[in-house]
Amino acid sequence: MKKENTPSEEISQLGNVDQIREILFGSESRELKEKFKKLESSIESMKTEMRKKIEQTQSDFNTRIESELEGISRKIKNLTTQQQDEFADVRDSALKQEKRIQNSLDILEEELNAKNEQLYKQQVENNNALRSQMDTLRDEMIAVLDEKLSELSEIKLSRDDAAEIFMDAAMQMKGTKINQQLAMAQQAESK
Repeated sequence: MKKENTPSEEISQLGNVDQIREILFGSESRELKEKFKKLESSIESMKTEMRKKIEQTQSDFNTRIESELEGISRKIKNLTTQQQDEFADVRDSALKQEKRIQNSLDILEEELNAKNEQLYKQQVENNNALRSQMDTLRDEMIAVLDEKLSELSEIKLSRDDAAEIFMDAAMQMKGTKINQQLAMAQQAESK
């Protein structure tokens, strides 16, 4: 006749199962949590670094534009000063030259605007690509975790087999094998 376990014995056995589960999977669970934290931190730092690079590129680009515009402004001022010093017939040619410069400035401004728009589009594309990569990586990690969890839930073992596997895994995690532990215990008893 099979002896029925009392509720306190069942709770005690559940506690043992929880302890074994903690021994077997606790470190892996903590490692996974730590890896997730590191991954999230890495992604966050990549986003921050990317944002800083984009801001620095924008700042450098703006500085270059200002520098070019200042250079062009100086050139225009120099040309204007030269025009005032020249004779009346030279003023006509200077006005023509000024129109050419203005056209060049307009063309240069259009080019700068086009380059600015191109940089902005590249920044948007880079941000979208980074977001897409992060989403893909997150989805892959979730899929792998789901797969591993489903594999664990599909495995059915007898209590003896499960206990033996848990004990062997615990000993391997500790760095020794059950056979080594038994040999060490026998040597200690024989002394």
